[in-house]
Amino acid sequence: MGLLAFSVIVILALVAGFAVQYFVERPIGNEWLVVALAAGFGAYFASETVVVSTLFEGFKSWGPQWDGMFIVPAVVGGALLALIADLGVRSGSAARPT
Repeated sequence: MGLLAFSVIVILALVAGFAVQYFVERPIGNEWLVVALAAGFGAYFASETVVVSTLFEGFKSWGPQWDGMFIVPAVVGGALLALIADLGVRSGSAARPT
């Protein structure tokens, strides 16, 4: 993966984190940072490892590729981990007494 594709992942992960922080009803402290880290890691990990995995070798085309990044796995992996992180932060904060 090239530096330009990695930079796009970082920027879009930060945008997703800030969007969660500002568009939810009750934002929680540093929730944006957790979501941004999870989205960035998920996008990078999915683009780099799922494509070469022997588990999914039946799939021959992973969609468009740009600067060494497979776009479809990156979007799915980033969105999935961001959603899981957001739900985890919210359920963890709901269990804590205020």
